[in-house]
Amino acid sequence: MKKEKTINMKNRNIQKVKGIMLFFFIIFSVYSFTLVFPILWIIYNSFKTAPEFLMSGNPWALPQRFMFSNYLDVFVLSEFNLGEMFFNSITLVIGQTFAGLLVSCCTAYAVAKYKFMGRNTIYFIAVTIMFIPTTGSLAITYKLMIDFKLYDTYLGMIIMSAGGFGFSFFLLYGFFKNISWSYAEAAFIDSAGHWTVFLRIMLPQAKPAIVALAIISGIGVWNNFSSQFVFYKTHPTVAVGLKRLSDYIVSYGADYPRYFAAIVMSCLPVVIIYASCQKMIIKNTVAGGLKG
Repeated sequence: MKKEKTINMKNRNIQKVKGIMLFFFIIFSVYSFTLVFPILWIIYNSFKTAPEFLMSGNPWALPQRFMFSNYLDVFVLSEFNLGEMFFNSITLVIGQTFAGLLVSCCTAYAVAKYKFMGRNTIYFIAVTIMFIPTTGSLAITYKLMIDFKLYDTYLGMIIMSAGGFGFSFFLLYGFFKNISWSYAEAAFIDSAGHWTVFLRIMLPQAKPAIVALAIISGIGVWNNFSSQFVFYKTHPTVAVGLKRLSDYIVSYGADYPRYFAAIVMSCLPVVIIYASCQKMIIKNTVAGGLKG
């Protein structure tokens, strides 16, 4: 009797768990559909002509003829100018990602591996900065960029990204903290300098974290709107250029299908990179967080 009761209780518990899992599956399936459907709607409307989209009376209808030329036109036509947006965004992604990671690596390594006066203070400042909204320092940053003649310049954007703190600092701090110092001691015995140890011993061991951070930081720069809009005014990036293009289309009733094509093309690099590297990103960022 006890065995039968135990079996019945287990079966009931299994049924309850299955019911809960089914409930959450339905909820998340509906939520996923609400995210995917607008994207699909933009994609198939990007293959229409402007008159077909505006005058058909049914924006949900599939295109009568797929206009693949819309995707080429957004790079060729001057009113879209997606080629210049891509160039400006790519140059910022390369420069800001490299500068930000370089300074973060140096800062995290020094704080994690060297004992000096003010080390804990630097770590405390790094933690405190995480709680300060970026908008709180926007006015003084703007004045500083103007005074040093760095406003609306590529160099100014690079310098702004080289802060050394933030998420990259904490992740790299965790990695460097858990790398054995015996490697460095062995190198010092062989007359290696501090920079040699850092560049040839420590950085290669932190390579997985650096690559993952490079991808995350690059995607962040690509999608960044506020700082590029404020400090890089005359150089339209993908994020800023599409916003201006959206305002123009809403005001003058321009070509919506080509605008949708520009949106798809602007999202495509980020989607491809993240989809192909997501396992590596999750593995290395989680590992670094646990080590820290």
